[in-house]
Amino acid sequence: MVGDLLSKLPWLKPLLRTKFYSSCECNSAKPCSFFCRDCMGSAFCEDCLYHPHKHVGHQSLRVYKSSSRVGLRVKSIRKLMDVSDIQPYTCNSSKLVYLNRKGRNDHVNRINGRKVDKCEVCGHELQCYSSKFCSIECKVQSEIEVEETEKEEVGISISITRLLQVDPNSFRKRMRKGTPLRSPFF
Repeated sequence: MVGDLLSKLPWLKPLLRTKFYSSCECNSAKPCSFFCRDCMGSAFCEDCLYHPHKHVGHQSLRVYKSSSRVGLRVKSIRKLMDVSDIQPYTCNSSKLVYLNRKGRNDHVNRINGRKVDKCEVCGHELQCYSSKFCSIECKVQSEIEVEETEKEEVGISISITRLLQVDPNSFRKRMRKGTPLRSPFF
């Protein structure tokens, strides 16, 4: 499942590791708010985006900053991957999904006395009942964990079938019911 996701979207892991809104290597005053899906390198600024020799014809994503976190517009990322189960946030009248999960110190229970939905991975409170995750990183992490448990289950079932198989050199047609017990000698 996630193997499919990461094989279809090879730029997703580098995007999640990239640091945005720092100074650009071209010494521009503009912050690094773009990511090239073709180069899958570091973040770059608007000047680098329109530079004739750097990212001409490449597919780039613009990252926005809201509440000290970076995110992508839902309408731009929806074309590339399913974000229907990620909590959308409103920033300047456009919907964003955050790239990375919140830090541990940012988990504050603000809603007292009632049951709230939480992110399945990090436990951050969600505002929307249809959401399962607070960020793209949490969704990817969840799918990686699901894939690992599926691999473990397959490995366990293979080892059990190996244990249950009868030795082809044996004269028995079926396995024993259990460990044979002999009567004790007096």
